[in-house]
Amino acid sequence: MKLANQRERSGVRLAGVFAIALTAGAVAVAQSAGDRWWRPELDATAAAPQHHRVLLENDEVRVLEVTVAPGQREPLHVHRYPAVMIIDTSPHMVEHQQDGSSRDLGVRPPGARWFPVVQGHAMENVGSVPLHAIRVELKKSQGG
Repeated sequence: MKLANQRERSGVRLAGVFAIALTAGAVAVAQSAGDRWWRPELDATAAAPQHHRVLLENDEVRVLEVTVAPGQREPLHVHRYPAVMIIDTSPHMVEHQQDGSSRDLGVRPPGARWFPVVQGHAMENVGSVPLHAIRVELKKSQGG
């Protein structure tokens, strides 16, 4: 019985160490994926400051207020970290990507969405309702 408990505890410890190693590797991959496109001058707050306002920033997160009025198109910018975005309006958005492609996202219903790290974009509001959202960027996330 004692040997079985020791094996079980040892297995739990080993699984914990393995999980920590995987998490560290995933964070490095997520950060390097963001860094593939990100440069300081392309950061959302530098490239599109009229559309991204920092509400809070620390070592763990950066919280941005994001606004795009009807008929406006943001300048090209890159988000370095994965994020949860809470959209509280229903704008009609077109995304223009860094590689030159575009896609019509249609009318975006209010709600929360997960955004992994992707190439840069410029969001264009082609509707009559402004985009208003809070973007919580997770600086130490493993979900790139």
